[in-house]
Amino acid sequence: MKRIRLSVVDFGLGYGLADRVLDWVVDRYDVAFVPRDAEYVLHSCNGCDVLRHPGVRIFVTGENVLPDFNISDYAFGFARLSFGDRYHRLPLYRLYKPVYASLLRPRPPVDDLLRSKTGFCAFVASSPADAPSRRKIVELLAAYKRVDLGGRWMNNVGGPVPNKYAFQSRYKFAIACENCSTPGYATEKLADAFASGAVPIYWGDPTIAQDFNPDAFVNCHDFGSLEEAAACVREIDRDDARYCRMLAAPSFRNGCEPEQLREEALRAFLANVFDQPYEQAFRRNRGRWGRKHEQRLADAFHRPLVQIGRWWKASRRRVHMAQHPYHWQPVAEGVTADTLLQFGTRLDCFRDPLPRSATRRRVEQVQ
Repeated sequence: MKRIRLSVVDFGLGYGLADRVLDWVVDRYDVAFVPRDAEYVLHSCNGCDVLRHPGVRIFVTGENVLPDFNISDYAFGFARLSFGDRYHRLPLYRLYKPVYASLLRPRPPVDDLLRSKTGFCAFVASSPADAPSRRKIVELLAAYKRVDLGGRWMNNVGGPVPNKYAFQSRYKFAIACENCSTPGYATEKLADAFASGAVPIYWGDPTIAQDFNPDAFVNCHDFGSLEEAAACVREIDRDDARYCRMLAAPSFRNGCEPEQLREEALRAFLANVFDQPYEQAFRRNRGRWGRKHEQRLADAFHRPLVQIGRWWKASRRRVHMAQHPYHWQPVAEGVTADTLLQFGTRLDCFRDPLPRSATRRRVEQVQ
């Protein structure tokens, strides 16, 4: 069993997210957790301590942020992108393992689900972030029938409910609304609604139907407006046969688990990181400009006074260059204004920039 030295940093107050990812490696490797001098670094987006660790860096997050591949060698993220062996898509709901496992099982018999239905629609949200779309969805549906809100946000059932799944299971529909809408960004909310045995009403990831069965939930992104989505919910509520078909439909598209989310694929991604020779596992730029980029970020976060001094010196140089611009030599015969402008642009790229206004004045004089 290969032994690896691992640091875990920038996960904020808890390491639950890191634990869930490491579950895919601890049975295959002898993992030694160390505070420094680690060969591998598992890090998230809640800080910049990762810049203190020179080892191979693996990024993972539960937030709506993209990985910085100038900093990280490998990354798990929400976006549907491809970057060789450096990136693997991992939506947050995949890390809620009991809930995810329920998505892989056949749906319970419809008759059993219908017996528990006593209300129209439920929504459990505890984040204080008041996304306008979330509020609007609730208001549109509440204008038709009562919507019970069991979280801390706009609670109307006497306080937060102790069990989200048991609460939502009593309702025909469950609102699953993200805090923002970004392609690929999907948390546990839709999976929770499926696991509770309700028909989800989803808003968030506009590409969610690439993974989940569009016949099993109401996707607000399939409509031109939220009003149209609410009208569809009313139609389904009045059509028992249609509602039962949605309850019986499998959660995933075509009834198949997405290939990228299978445990074998996730284990293979991490095995590629740990199994190759250590020096060959690095992917980020560790050359001159890669080091400069990291140093500037580290100074900004860990040594802000140094960074302020650097900015002050740079601004002084710019002022000096503006007051003492370069003097152009006489233009040789055949040199056009376009060539002169191109030369000025190249100066901008390789040294303190010559003010564009000064460049254009000289070009005008040549013309």
